Amino acid sequence: RPFRSLQHLKHAMSRAVADATPERQMTLIREHPELAGKAMESNTLTAESTNEQSKAGLTNCTPEELARIRELNAAYGEKFGFPFILAVRGPRGLGLGKKEIIATFERRVHHHPSFELGEALRNIHRIAEIRLNDKFGVAPTLGNDVWDWHEALSAHTDPGYAELGQLTVTYLTDAHRACAAQIAQGMRDCGFDSVQIDAVGNVVGRYEAAAPGAKTLLTGSHYDTVRNGGKYDGRLGIFVPMACVRELTRQNRRLPFAFEVVGFAEEEGQRYKATFLGSGALIGHFDNTWLDQQDADGVTMREAMAHAGLKLEDIPKIQRDPANYLGFVEVHIEQGPVLNELDLPLGIVTSINGGVRYVGEVIGMASHAGTTPMGRRRDAAAAIAELILFAERRAAEDGDSVATVGMLQVPNGSINVVPGLAKFSLDVRAPNNVQRDRLAADILAALSDICERRSVRYTLEETMRAAAAPSAPAWQERWEKAVDMLGIPLFRMPSGAGHDAMKLHEVMPQAMLFVRGINSGISHNPLESSTNDDIQLAVEAFQRLLDNLAAETA
Repeated sequence: RPFRSLQHLKHAMSRAVADATPERQMTLIREHPELAGKAMESNTLTAESTNEQSKAGLTNCTPEELARIRELNAAYGEKFGFPFILAVRGPRGLGLGKKEIIATFERRVHHHPSFELGEALRNIHRIAEIRLNDKFGVAPTLGNDVWDWHEALSAHTDPGYAELGQLTVTYLTDAHRACAAQIAQGMRDCGFDSVQIDAVGNVVGRYEAAAPGAKTLLTGSHYDTVRNGGKYDGRLGIFVPMACVRELTRQNRRLPFAFEVVGFAEEEGQRYKATFLGSGALIGHFDNTWLDQQDADGVTMREAMAHAGLKLEDIPKIQRDPANYLGFVEVHIEQGPVLNELDLPLGIVTSINGGVRYVGEVIGMASHAGTTPMGRRRDAAAAIAELILFAERRAAEDGDSVATVGMLQVPNGSINVVPGLAKFSLDVRAPNNVQRDRLAADILAALSDICERRSVRYTLEETMRAAAAPSAPAWQERWEKAVDMLGIPLFRMPSGAGHDAMKLHEVMPQAMLFVRGINSGISHNPLESSTNDDIQLAVEAFQRLLDNLAAETA
């Protein structure tokens, strides 16, 4: 057989499109009908397209909806020269609503043409994936369940955001505690032997080994969110292993090691400046000075924990002894565009990037914008602008480093005044500490040179330094073997974002598996999402890892 699995066939089809000439790609795109367009009106759609557009309600539009879609079809076609293509059955396969379809149309019509071409092709791949599932009678049932668990958990959101339809869950709010309770009940329903909410709000489920005294495999991720965030960041790493335990329970099967899944209570540092609080507590890194921090309403962390019924004196008791653990593995949505652009559902993480952050000011001379000649200006903002371009070029030279000036302010700036003061941030990340430090040193040297040449001065403060966390080779290989068993091409990549695995890395071996995100891989955003098919593969990869580890340790 030419293909090892259905997923292998799907990927081969996507590669055939990717390797085609631009002319052939455009021909493929233009063969697709417009949404709710002339082909639908004249009943000349294929049976598959008719079924898909019908499920999305496009055959039953109101006159206003139909007029808006026609308007968008015209604007889109004029701008891009091809029809708008959307997998209207959506990430769950059940069909998007008309409101969501129109909102997606309105968003994508503003894309750059080259970017939108990629989006059109990716939606063609998703359409083909769903139709292949139908043809082969394959249903991603585990992926469906995990996808539904995310939807159910997203019902809980903090006050002020719920009214706006936004997802925000910050440490120990009512919504946060409701999430913890729902995850805990979900663990019980999946068959965990013990479930508890610990002294910092982590939800801990254990599935015991076949024999007492065995070591434990630790996994998990966080269930808090950023403000107006997505449904999958962190939570995917809780629900995927929960699905694995449910299947073990259904099979009445025990592993030769215990399996512990932790929903970490806090990773994002949104309500309090206490990033990685949940995973840090497990390795004995809970900082007691956090307790006196106040949130925006003046509530201290100490008060919030007391209100939640958490006992501060029990925090030291939840520290894990690394000698009792085999290691830590984490599944996480990629939070970037790489897997999406390569049309790969899973990626093997080689390292979590190390990072260093700075905040600074450039001080020049405020002067009249009309009377100060260009060669005599001491423009603070222009100096930072030059630094931004240098940082962009220098990071690109490494290939896998990144450098970002995410904040740039001109306090009390005026349209007719040369900026005399500008404030900025600098975030530098790389897969290893040496590479990170070289990049940071080059950027800081450039800052000094730029300021000297422009006759301005600067101040700079380092605010954070995090070591890189390379994946343990043996655990990375276990993920690779598991993914390969599914017939998926192996793709190794660093993680640019920080994860709970960084904290566990300090005391035990760790490795991560990335899952593709749709909508260009966007994260920390309401558009963050993944498909039931990709989640299914993540569960199956985790199952293979558990099976292979069981064979190793039996």
